[in-house]
Amino acid sequence: MSQIKKLSDGVYCKIIPLKGNPLKSINIYMVKSKGETMIVDTGFNTEEIKSEMLSFMKDMEVDYDKTILFLTHLHSDHTGLASWFHEELGIEIYMGDIDYRMMSSMADANSKRWKEVMETTHIQGLEEDNLKIEEHSGFVYRPRAEFPYVSFNPNYILKVGDFTFKGMDFSGHTPGMVGLYEEDRKILFCGDHLLGDITPNITFWNFTVGDSLGRYLINIEKLRDLPIDHLYSSHRALIEDVPKRIDELKAHHQHRIDEAYKTLKEKGKCTVRDIAMNMSWDMRARDFSEFPNTQKFFAAGEAHAHLEHLRAIGKADFEWSDDGVLLYYAK
Repeated sequence: MSQIKKLSDGVYCKIIPLKGNPLKSINIYMVKSKGETMIVDTGFNTEEIKSEMLSFMKDMEVDYDKTILFLTHLHSDHTGLASWFHEELGIEIYMGDIDYRMMSSMADANSKRWKEVMETTHIQGLEEDNLKIEEHSGFVYRPRAEFPYVSFNPNYILKVGDFTFKGMDFSGHTPGMVGLYEEDRKILFCGDHLLGDITPNITFWNFTVGDSLGRYLINIEKLRDLPIDHLYSSHRALIEDVPKRIDELKAHHQHRIDEAYKTLKEKGKCTVRDIAMNMSWDMRARDFSEFPNTQKFFAAGEAHAHLEHLRAIGKADFEWSDDGVLLYYAK
């Protein structure tokens, strides 16, 4: 079992391994004050992580009747055990409306959302990769049942003992991620909005959500001048120099935008898969074709988000092929 660390007065963290996943681990936070407790996110839906969470709560002497679970966003490494928290422990769950609506039917393997994921692989040109939804980590580790929730959106206020948190709009990584900011203590729980050792995956969701990368680049700027003494992100090492990390992430995405645009200029009409194959990746594989299938979902989604951003800023557009695949081109 991993160790519990006290990060500041009333704030604790347990680093829980995500075995077999490139993320490696997740930082699960707990706020305790005046007999009340808030847990931030859950980890994947596995028996091993369930055991880790039970140990965390037992060691911290958590009273389930005075505990809430806050879910920053819909990804399964953050929500996987949500239905278990509700059904088995009776813990009330808080979450933003946008992400809850997107994930509310995802327990059902035949839901609209999972069908949309597979339809997206087709329009991205991934037919030759023979991807299956059972290979998608979001599907494998998802909550297995719907759960009731308390609506908590940007600018809402949430009190936990002496702590007063304000909801913040951190959409981009997901369409409705919500962070928690404690102004008096200058504490921010930011989910996957700003990560230190790795870059948050910015993906294409659908054309209704639109330019998720553009939204992300706007929303990370919210942190530049926000008074923060403690930034608590969900994966890997914690960030000390927030403005520096913002600049690094913006430079990273600009490099990817430039890569995608260069490929369009050089090759003409391209599928999303073509662009993904010509982007640089921190992956132990010679090229995109050798990626594990589960990572092809995420790599293509990231490539697609950068193409949609190019389209949003007027530097690219697309047409449909006869078999319903998107073909992007430079303008």
